[in-house]
Amino acid sequence: MKLIFKAHFFKILFFGSMISLLSACTEVKKSEPVIYLIPENYVGSLYIIFNAPNGHPPKYEDGSRVYEIPPSGILVTQMDANEGWIENSQIQYFELSNTNERTPISEDSSLKDKDKDKDTTDDGETRTVYVGGLGESGPIYGCTVINQNFTVGTNAEQTDRKNLFSIYDAIKRKNIDEKLFKGMCKNSKDVTSPQ
Repeated sequence: MKLIFKAHFFKILFFGSMISLLSACTEVKKSEPVIYLIPENYVGSLYIIFNAPNGHPPKYEDGSRVYEIPPSGILVTQMDANEGWIENSQIQYFELSNTNERTPISEDSSLKDKDKDKDTTDDGETRTVYVGGLGESGPIYGCTVINQNFTVGTNAEQTDRKNLFSIYDAIKRKNIDEKLFKGMCKNSKDVTSPQ
């Protein structure tokens, strides 16, 4: 019985040590805080395309990345993707008016009534942001691009197909200048139209 106990004890000790060692070697990358500035009354799909040498230069505000989405709904930026772990409190979404006034937008459809400190139900008319995530798409002008996509609008607007479009359609429809993509691909000779 003692032999079985010792074998079991050493097995647990061995696996515990291995897990501790692997955990010590694994570091979780932390993302930078982010501010998204979305054009006032914009509805539908939004995209941020990263690592474009000719894209918009990096912009920061009080230590937070700032992604100022243009009226086209497609931001092509020189910044790299903001990969890693981030707390929800470090992500802010704002509608940006023509006079540069910011109005917060919620990431979900439940609202908090600040005056009464109780949850209220979304009436379907509240504008929210639905984040689709980070991914790769391509070929776009001969490149595979890292991009983040999300949608903005009321529940009905975010599910209406006329407001939703793929990254390929977005680039064609919004006439995104192919010059922004030059130099993005290490292996491409020259840019060609999106496919």
